[in-house]
Amino acid sequence: MTLSFIVVENTEIDVYITLELIRRVLGEVDVETFFAAEAALDHIVSNKAPKADRQVILLDLMMPGMDGGNFLSLFDALPRRTRANYQIVIITSSMNKAYLERLRKRRNVKMIIEKPLTRDKFTSLLARINVDVD
Repeated sequence: MTLSFIVVENTEIDVYITLELIRRVLGEVDVETFFAAEAALDHIVSNKAPKADRQVILLDLMMPGMDGGNFLSLFDALPRRTRANYQIVIITSSMNKAYLERLRKRRNVKMIIEKPLTRDKFTSLLARINVDVD
């Protein structure tokens, strides 16, 4: 099984932390980063042949322009065969519990993680999506 990540995050420090965490826990895996949700969605729409068996989107909710909630709404409108290639994990500092609970019920959302992303939270995510870590 191959695994790849799409990181959608608008701050360089959060992208750096996420990339380092992925590298330290999993070693070398394919990771693509986007500082805007629009660019990530365009990439997903144009990506006809997924690079991995399992693709995980690490999505920040609170971003300028298209936020994570809008991204999810547009993602849900994609063809089922496209959506089936991705699992979404929301990474957020939002404290709006009612909003987060509504997002948690979306079909492709596997988990919501409160920032900051830590090694324990990341390994919990991997266990949730059935990825073994040595």
